[in-house]
Amino acid sequence: MASSNIKRASLRQRLGEIIADVRPMSDADVGNVELLNLVIEEGVQGLVWQKMTGVSDLNINHDMKASLTARLHEMNLRYLRMQHACGRILATLHQSNIQVICMRGVAVTEMLYAEKAALRPISDIDLLIDERQMLDAKQALWDIGFRPDSQYSNIYARGDIPIDLHHEPLGIERIRTWEHLTPLRIDDFLKYAQEGELVGEESLLLHPRVNLPYLCFHALKHSFERLIWLYDIALLANEVDQSDQWDEILEGIQEYKLERPCFYALSYVKEHLGAQVPDHVLEIIRPKMGFVERSLFRRFMKHEIIPFLAERLFARMQPDFSHRLHFWRETIYPRYEVRKQMVQSGCVKCNFIRKRLKQLIKAAWLFVKEGVSLIRV
Repeated sequence: MASSNIKRASLRQRLGEIIADVRPMSDADVGNVELLNLVIEEGVQGLVWQKMTGVSDLNINHDMKASLTARLHEMNLRYLRMQHACGRILATLHQSNIQVICMRGVAVTEMLYAEKAALRPISDIDLLIDERQMLDAKQALWDIGFRPDSQYSNIYARGDIPIDLHHEPLGIERIRTWEHLTPLRIDDFLKYAQEGELVGEESLLLHPRVNLPYLCFHALKHSFERLIWLYDIALLANEVDQSDQWDEILEGIQEYKLERPCFYALSYVKEHLGAQVPDHVLEIIRPKMGFVERSLFRRFMKHEIIPFLAERLFARMQPDFSHRLHFWRETIYPRYEVRKQMVQSGCVKCNFIRKRLKQLIKAAWLFVKEGVSLIRV
Protein backbone atom coordinates (compact mmCIF):
# COMPACT_ATOMS: atom_id res chain seq x y z
CA MET A 1 0.00 0.00 0.00
CA ALA A 2 1.38 3.43 -0.91
CA SER A 3 2.15 5.89 1.89
CA SER A 4 -0.77 8.12 0.86
CA ASN A 5 -3.15 5.18 1.19
CA ILE A 6 -1.70 4.31 4.58
CA LYS A 7 -2.27 7.88 5.77
CA ARG A 8 -5.84 7.91 4.39
CA ALA A 9 -6.56 4.60 6.14
CA SER A 10 -5.17 5.94 9.41
CA LEU A 11 -7.31 9.07 9.16
CA ARG A 12 -10.39 7.01 8.34
CA GLN A 13 -9.74 4.84 11.37
CA ARG A 14 -9.55 7.95 13.54
CA LEU A 15 -12.84 9.28 12.14
CA GLY A 16 -14.48 5.97 13.00
CA GLU A 17 -13.21 6.19 16.56
CA ILE A 18 -14.60 9.72 16.87
CA ILE A 19 -18.11 9.06 15.56
CA ALA A 20 -18.38 5.75 17.48
CA ASP A 21 -17.18 7.45 20.69
CA VAL A 22 -14.29 5.01 21.01
CA ARG A 23 -11.81 7.83 21.69
CA PRO A 24 -12.89 11.45 22.20
CA MET A 25 -11.57 14.25 20.03
CA SER A 26 -8.30 15.85 21.03
CA ASP A 27 -6.43 19.06 20.25
CA ALA A 28 -4.32 17.06 17.78
CA ASP A 29 -7.50 16.20 15.83
CA VAL A 30 -8.59 19.82 15.75
CA GLY A 31 -5.22 20.84 14.32
CA ASN A 32 -5.16 18.05 11.72
CA VAL A 33 -6.22 19.74 8.47
CA GLU A 34 -6.15 16.47 6.50
CA LEU A 35 -8.51 14.86 9.01
CA LEU A 36 -10.96 17.75 8.88
CA ASN A 37 -10.91 17.76 5.07
CA LEU A 38 -11.63 14.02 4.98
CA VAL A 39 -14.80 14.30 7.05
CA ILE A 40 -16.68 15.76 4.06
CA GLU A 41 -15.54 12.98 1.69
CA GLU A 42 -16.65 10.39 4.24
CA GLY A 43 -20.01 12.11 4.85
CA VAL A 44 -19.50 12.38 8.62
CA GLN A 45 -18.94 16.13 8.84
CA GLY A 46 -22.06 16.82 10.88
CA LEU A 47 -21.28 14.14 13.45
CA VAL A 48 -17.64 15.23 13.81
CA TRP A 49 -18.32 18.97 13.85
CA GLN A 50 -20.96 18.54 16.55
CA LYS A 51 -18.46 16.73 18.73
CA MET A 52 -15.90 19.47 18.14
CA THR A 53 -18.25 22.28 19.12
CA GLY A 54 -19.67 20.29 22.04
CA VAL A 55 -16.37 19.67 23.88
CA SER A 56 -15.53 22.67 26.02
CA ASP A 57 -11.84 21.94 26.69
CA LEU A 58 -10.80 21.53 23.04
CA ASN A 59 -8.40 24.13 21.73
CA ILE A 60 -10.73 25.61 19.07
CA ASN A 61 -10.17 29.26 18.24
CA HIS A 62 -13.11 31.64 18.01
CA ASP A 63 -13.12 31.89 14.20
CA MET A 64 -13.09 28.12 13.70
CA LYS A 65 -15.89 27.60 16.22
CA ALA A 66 -17.99 30.29 14.54
CA SER A 67 -17.39 28.68 11.13
CA LEU A 68 -18.32 25.20 12.40
CA THR A 69 -21.45 26.52 14.10
CA ALA A 70 -22.50 28.23 10.85
CA ARG A 71 -21.94 25.00 8.89
CA LEU A 72 -24.00 22.99 11.37
CA HIS A 73 -26.76 25.59 11.04
CA GLU A 74 -26.64 25.27 7.24
CA MET A 75 -26.86 21.47 7.50
CA ASN A 76 -29.87 21.79 9.78
CA LEU A 77 -31.65 24.13 7.36
CA ARG A 78 -30.85 21.84 4.42
CA TYR A 79 -32.24 18.85 6.30
CA LEU A 80 -35.44 20.70 7.24
CA ARG A 81 -36.00 21.58 3.59
CA MET A 82 -35.36 17.99 2.49
CA GLN A 83 -37.67 16.76 5.25
CA HIS A 84 -40.45 19.16 4.19
CA ALA A 85 -40.08 18.22 0.51
CA CYS A 86 -40.17 14.50 1.32
CA GLY A 87 -43.31 14.97 3.41
CA ARG A 88 -45.01 16.88 0.62
CA ILE A 89 -44.11 14.19 -1.90
CA LEU A 90 -45.26 11.30 0.30
CA ALA A 91 -48.58 13.04 0.97
CA THR A 92 -49.11 13.74 -2.75
CA LEU A 93 -48.32 10.17 -3.81
CA HIS A 94 -50.52 8.76 -1.03
CA GLN A 95 -53.45 10.89 -2.23
CA SER A 96 -52.88 9.45 -5.73
CA ASN A 97 -52.93 5.87 -4.32
CA ILE A 98 -49.32 5.29 -5.38
CA GLN A 99 -47.36 2.87 -3.23
CA VAL A 100 -43.93 4.28 -2.47
CA ILE A 101 -40.99 3.34 -0.24
CA CYS A 102 -38.41 5.93 0.72
CA MET A 103 -34.98 4.30 0.55
CA ARG A 104 -31.71 5.28 2.21
CA GLY A 105 -31.24 9.05 2.80
CA VAL A 106 -34.26 10.55 4.54
CA ALA A 107 -35.69 7.19 5.66
CA VAL A 108 -32.42 5.99 7.21
CA THR A 109 -31.87 9.37 8.85
CA GLU A 110 -35.34 9.61 10.35
CA MET A 111 -35.40 6.02 11.59
CA LEU A 112 -31.84 5.67 12.93
CA TYR A 113 -30.44 9.09 13.85
CA ALA A 114 -33.29 10.51 15.98
CA GLU A 115 -32.21 13.89 17.37
CA LYS A 116 -29.02 13.72 15.25
CA ALA A 117 -30.99 13.55 11.98
CA ALA A 118 -29.81 16.94 10.73
CA LEU A 119 -26.17 15.84 11.12
CA ARG A 120 -26.37 13.22 8.36
CA PRO A 121 -25.92 14.71 4.87
CA ILE A 122 -28.62 13.87 2.30
CA SER A 123 -27.95 14.53 -1.38
CA ASP A 124 -31.33 13.43 -2.77
CA ILE A 125 -34.57 11.62 -1.96
CA ASP A 126 -34.67 8.05 -3.29
CA LEU A 127 -38.16 6.68 -3.92
CA LEU A 128 -38.99 3.10 -4.89
CA ILE A 129 -42.17 2.84 -6.96
CA ASP A 130 -43.79 0.04 -8.94
CA GLU A 131 -42.98 0.49 -12.63
CA ARG A 132 -46.70 0.31 -13.48
CA GLN A 133 -47.29 3.44 -11.38
CA MET A 134 -44.22 5.35 -12.52
CA LEU A 135 -46.02 7.60 -15.02
CA ASP A 136 -48.64 8.53 -12.44
CA ALA A 137 -45.87 9.28 -9.93
CA LYS A 138 -44.08 11.54 -12.40
CA GLN A 139 -47.31 13.40 -13.11
CA ALA A 140 -47.89 13.84 -9.38
CA LEU A 141 -44.38 15.26 -8.97
CA TRP A 142 -44.93 17.60 -11.93
CA ASP A 143 -48.11 18.89 -10.31
CA ILE A 144 -46.22 20.05 -7.22
CA GLY A 145 -43.44 21.76 -9.15
CA PHE A 146 -40.80 19.09 -9.76
CA ARG A 147 -39.28 18.93 -13.24
CA PRO A 148 -37.34 16.13 -15.00
CA ASP A 149 -33.58 16.24 -15.49
CA SER A 150 -32.42 16.62 -19.11
CA GLN A 151 -30.02 13.64 -18.85
CA TYR A 152 -31.80 11.27 -16.46
CA SER A 153 -35.49 10.64 -17.07
CA ASN A 154 -36.12 9.33 -13.55
CA ILE A 155 -34.57 12.27 -11.72
CA TYR A 156 -36.85 15.18 -10.90
CA ALA A 157 -35.91 18.37 -9.09
CA ARG A 158 -37.40 21.49 -7.65
CA GLY A 159 -34.70 24.03 -6.92
CA ASP A 160 -31.86 22.16 -5.26
CA ILE A 161 -34.06 19.27 -4.02
CA PRO A 162 -33.54 16.26 -6.35
CA ILE A 163 -35.81 13.21 -6.39
CA ASP A 164 -34.46 9.92 -7.74
CA LEU A 165 -37.22 7.53 -8.83
CA HIS A 166 -36.49 3.79 -8.89
CA HIS A 167 -38.66 0.96 -10.15
CA GLU A 168 -36.13 -1.57 -8.89
CA PRO A 169 -33.70 -1.16 -5.99
CA LEU A 170 -30.38 -2.42 -7.35
CA GLY A 171 -29.58 -0.44 -10.50
CA ILE A 172 -30.16 -3.31 -12.92
CA GLU A 173 -31.40 -0.85 -15.55
CA ARG A 174 -27.79 0.36 -15.82
CA ILE A 175 -25.85 -2.92 -15.52
CA ARG A 176 -28.14 -5.81 -16.42
CA THR A 177 -25.81 -8.55 -15.18
CA TRP A 178 -26.40 -7.25 -11.65
CA GLU A 179 -29.67 -9.20 -11.76
CA HIS A 180 -27.60 -12.34 -11.13
CA LEU A 181 -26.05 -10.95 -7.93
CA THR A 182 -29.17 -11.26 -5.82
CA PRO A 183 -32.86 -12.13 -6.22
CA LEU A 184 -33.77 -9.06 -4.13
CA ARG A 185 -36.40 -7.04 -6.00
CA ILE A 186 -39.10 -4.45 -5.37
CA ASP A 187 -41.61 -7.20 -4.54
CA ASP A 188 -39.49 -8.12 -1.50
CA PHE A 189 -39.43 -4.48 -0.37
CA LEU A 190 -43.23 -4.29 -0.63
CA LYS A 191 -43.81 -7.74 0.90
CA TYR A 192 -41.96 -6.88 4.10
CA ALA A 193 -42.86 -3.18 4.26
CA GLN A 194 -44.72 -2.00 7.34
CA GLU A 195 -47.25 0.80 7.50
CA GLY A 196 -45.93 3.66 9.57
CA GLU A 197 -45.05 7.33 9.57
CA LEU A 198 -42.13 9.14 7.97
CA VAL A 199 -41.53 12.91 8.22
CA GLY A 200 -45.03 13.26 9.63
CA GLU A 201 -46.78 11.48 6.74
CA GLU A 202 -48.19 7.99 6.25
CA SER A 203 -45.55 5.82 4.61
CA LEU A 204 -44.39 2.27 4.02
CA LEU A 205 -41.30 1.57 6.14
CA LEU A 206 -38.65 -0.96 5.25
CA HIS A 207 -38.32 -3.98 7.52
CA PRO A 208 -34.74 -4.64 8.75
CA ARG A 209 -34.96 -8.12 7.15
CA VAL A 210 -34.74 -6.35 3.80
CA ASN A 211 -33.16 -3.06 4.79
CA LEU A 212 -29.97 -4.36 6.42
CA PRO A 213 -28.95 -6.64 3.53
CA TYR A 214 -29.89 -3.87 1.08
CA LEU A 215 -27.80 -1.21 2.86
CA CYS A 216 -24.82 -3.59 2.86
CA PHE A 217 -25.31 -4.21 -0.86
CA HIS A 218 -25.55 -0.48 -1.58
CA ALA A 219 -22.41 0.29 0.45
CA LEU A 220 -20.47 -2.39 -1.45
CA LYS A 221 -21.90 -1.13 -4.76
CA HIS A 222 -19.89 2.02 -4.02
CA SER A 223 -16.86 0.08 -2.71
CA PHE A 224 -17.54 1.25 0.87
CA GLU A 225 -16.12 4.65 -0.12
CA ARG A 226 -18.02 6.64 2.51
CA LEU A 227 -17.84 5.97 6.24
CA ILE A 228 -21.36 7.33 6.75
CA TRP A 229 -22.84 4.30 4.93
CA LEU A 230 -21.03 1.94 7.30
CA TYR A 231 -22.18 4.02 10.26
CA ASP A 232 -25.80 3.68 9.03
CA ILE A 233 -25.31 -0.10 9.03
CA ALA A 234 -23.80 0.01 12.53
CA LEU A 235 -26.83 1.90 13.87
CA LEU A 236 -29.28 -0.49 12.22
CA ALA A 237 -27.32 -3.52 13.49
CA ASN A 238 -27.60 -2.15 17.02
CA GLU A 239 -31.37 -1.78 16.63
CA VAL A 240 -31.60 -5.34 15.30
CA ASP A 241 -29.62 -6.59 18.29
CA GLN A 242 -31.78 -4.71 20.78
CA SER A 243 -34.96 -6.12 19.25
CA ASP A 244 -33.48 -9.64 18.95
CA GLN A 245 -34.13 -9.88 15.19
CA TRP A 246 -30.91 -11.56 14.05
CA ASP A 247 -32.71 -14.78 13.05
CA GLU A 248 -34.92 -12.78 10.67
CA ILE A 249 -31.91 -10.88 9.35
CA LEU A 250 -30.07 -14.12 8.64
CA GLU A 251 -33.11 -15.41 6.73
CA GLY A 252 -33.08 -12.29 4.60
CA ILE A 253 -29.32 -12.35 3.95
CA GLN A 254 -29.44 -15.99 2.87
CA GLU A 255 -32.64 -15.67 0.83
CA TYR A 256 -31.20 -12.72 -1.12
CA LYS A 257 -27.76 -14.35 -1.43
CA LEU A 258 -26.06 -11.27 -0.01
CA GLU A 259 -23.70 -13.05 2.37
CA ARG A 260 -20.57 -11.47 0.90
CA PRO A 261 -21.49 -7.75 1.16
CA CYS A 262 -23.09 -8.36 4.56
CA PHE A 263 -20.02 -10.19 5.88
CA TYR A 264 -17.73 -7.36 4.82
CA ALA A 265 -19.95 -4.59 6.20
CA LEU A 266 -20.96 -6.29 9.45
CA SER A 267 -17.39 -7.40 10.17
CA TYR A 268 -16.18 -3.82 9.81
CA VAL A 269 -18.89 -2.17 11.91
CA LYS A 270 -18.50 -4.78 14.65
CA GLU A 271 -14.74 -4.32 14.93
CA HIS A 272 -14.44 -0.58 14.33
CA LEU A 273 -17.79 1.15 14.97
CA GLY A 274 -18.95 -0.68 18.08
CA ALA A 275 -21.91 -2.43 16.41
CA GLN A 276 -23.46 -5.32 18.35
CA VAL A 277 -23.14 -8.11 15.78
CA PRO A 278 -23.09 -11.66 17.22
CA ASP A 279 -20.10 -13.79 16.27
CA HIS A 280 -22.33 -16.64 15.13
CA VAL A 281 -23.98 -14.35 12.54
CA LEU A 282 -20.62 -13.61 10.94
CA GLU A 283 -19.67 -17.29 10.99
CA ILE A 284 -22.89 -18.29 9.22
CA ILE A 285 -22.57 -15.70 6.42
CA ARG A 286 -18.78 -15.94 5.98
CA PRO A 287 -18.18 -16.52 2.23
CA LYS A 288 -15.54 -18.80 0.80
CA MET A 289 -12.48 -16.73 0.01
CA GLY A 290 -9.44 -17.52 -2.09
CA PHE A 291 -5.97 -16.17 -1.38
CA VAL A 292 -6.56 -12.92 -3.29
CA GLU A 293 -9.90 -12.15 -1.64
CA ARG A 294 -8.52 -12.83 1.82
CA SER A 295 -5.95 -10.13 1.08
CA LEU A 296 -8.69 -7.75 -0.08
CA PHE A 297 -10.69 -8.40 3.08
CA ARG A 298 -7.67 -7.75 5.33
CA ARG A 299 -7.01 -4.46 3.55
CA PHE A 300 -10.66 -3.46 3.89
CA MET A 301 -10.59 -4.22 7.61
CA LYS A 302 -7.51 -1.99 7.89
CA HIS A 303 -9.65 0.94 6.64
CA GLU A 304 -8.26 1.04 3.10
CA ILE A 305 -10.41 2.31 0.23
CA ILE A 306 -9.75 -0.42 -2.34
CA PRO A 307 -10.11 0.61 -6.01
CA PHE A 308 -12.67 -1.44 -7.97
CA LEU A 309 -13.63 -3.43 -4.85
CA ALA A 310 -17.30 -3.52 -5.90
CA GLU A 311 -16.52 -4.93 -9.34
CA ARG A 312 -14.08 -7.50 -7.95
CA LEU A 313 -16.54 -8.80 -5.37
CA PHE A 314 -19.57 -8.60 -7.67
CA ALA A 315 -17.68 -10.79 -10.15
CA ARG A 316 -17.26 -13.38 -7.38
CA MET A 317 -21.01 -13.22 -6.69
CA GLN A 318 -21.90 -14.21 -10.27
CA PRO A 319 -23.26 -17.79 -10.51
CA ASP A 320 -20.59 -19.18 -12.87
CA PHE A 321 -17.66 -18.34 -15.15
CA SER A 322 -19.86 -17.52 -18.15
CA HIS A 323 -21.85 -14.98 -16.15
CA ARG A 324 -18.60 -13.47 -14.87
CA LEU A 325 -17.44 -12.87 -18.43
CA HIS A 326 -20.75 -11.18 -19.28
CA PHE A 327 -20.47 -9.11 -16.11
CA TRP A 328 -16.97 -7.85 -16.93
CA ARG A 329 -17.89 -7.14 -20.55
CA GLU A 330 -20.91 -5.05 -19.55
CA THR A 331 -19.03 -3.36 -16.72
CA ILE A 332 -16.17 -2.30 -18.99
CA TYR A 333 -18.33 -1.42 -21.98
CA PRO A 334 -21.95 -0.81 -20.90
CA ARG A 335 -24.96 -0.02 -23.05
CA TYR A 336 -25.06 3.21 -25.09
CA GLU A 337 -27.51 4.93 -22.71
CA VAL A 338 -25.13 4.37 -19.81
CA ARG A 339 -22.08 5.44 -21.81
CA LYS A 340 -23.91 8.63 -22.77
CA GLN A 341 -24.68 9.41 -19.13
CA MET A 342 -21.07 8.77 -18.14
CA VAL A 343 -19.57 11.21 -20.66
CA GLN A 344 -22.55 13.65 -20.52
CA SER A 345 -21.44 15.75 -23.50
CA GLY A 346 -19.44 15.63 -26.73
CA CYS A 347 -18.68 12.54 -28.78
CA VAL A 348 -20.01 9.61 -26.73
CA LYS A 349 -17.87 6.95 -28.40
CA CYS A 350 -14.63 8.96 -28.41
CA ASN A 351 -14.92 10.37 -24.89
CA PHE A 352 -16.06 7.08 -23.37
CA ILE A 353 -13.26 5.03 -24.96
CA ARG A 354 -10.71 7.62 -23.88
CA LYS A 355 -12.05 7.53 -20.32
CA ARG A 356 -12.15 3.73 -20.18
CA LEU A 357 -8.61 3.36 -21.56
CA LYS A 358 -7.29 5.57 -18.77
CA GLN A 359 -9.21 3.53 -16.20
CA LEU A 360 -8.03 0.20 -17.64
CA ILE A 361 -4.39 1.30 -17.66
CA LYS A 362 -4.75 2.45 -14.07
CA ALA A 363 -6.45 -0.83 -13.10
CA ALA A 364 -3.81 -2.95 -14.86
CA TRP A 365 -0.99 -1.14 -13.05
CA LEU A 366 -2.86 -1.50 -9.76
CA PHE A 367 -3.31 -5.25 -10.21
CA VAL A 368 0.36 -5.69 -11.14
CA LYS A 369 1.41 -3.92 -7.94
CA GLU A 370 -1.02 -5.99 -5.90
CA GLY A 371 0.28 -9.19 -7.49
CA VAL A 372 3.84 -8.28 -6.62
CA SER A 373 2.89 -7.47 -3.02
CA LEU A 374 1.06 -10.80 -2.68
CA ILE A 375 4.08 -12.71 -3.98
CA ARG A 376 6.31 -10.93 -1.46
CA VAL A 377 3.94 -11.91 1.32
